Formats: sequence, C-alpha cells, structure tokens
Amino acid sequence: MLEQTISDWFKKNQWTWAIGGGMNVPTEQDIQDALDEAARVLYDEPVGTQLSVGRLIIEKTTSGHDVYMLAGEYY
Repeated sequence: MLEQTISDWFKKNQWTWAIGGGMNVPTEQDIQDALDEAARVLYDEPVGTQLSVGRLIIEKTTSGHDVYMLAGEYY
C-alpha cells in the first residue's frame, strides 16, 4: 500500500516528523493517519485543493487524492 512505500522511503532517508513529543521517523500507521486526516480536511474543498504535510502534498482529485512526496533535494 501507499503508506508502506512512503514509510519505507522515510526510514531509508531518516526523515522525521514531530510525533509523540519528539522527532521520529513516521510509521506506516502515522502515514495512514496523516493521509486520512488530509482526506477529511479536503473533503468539502474543490478539486485541485492541496494540503502539505511533512514532505507530502495531498491533492484532491475527482476520484480521490493524489499524494506527492518530496524525494530529496538536488544541488
């Protein structure tokens, strides 16, 4: 599932979120919870509305939500 792919990439790169009072690599459940909350927030918004959450951009589409992830920085 998508949350596993995202979680694996976060683990590989040691990217953290502020979770539980500290900076931790988000688990699959943390990612799932964030995506669920983003979908809830975007529910009544027009198609094309985006929400940014810790290296992720969630965009409302006509059929659900697209999720984009900042894969890294290029110098």
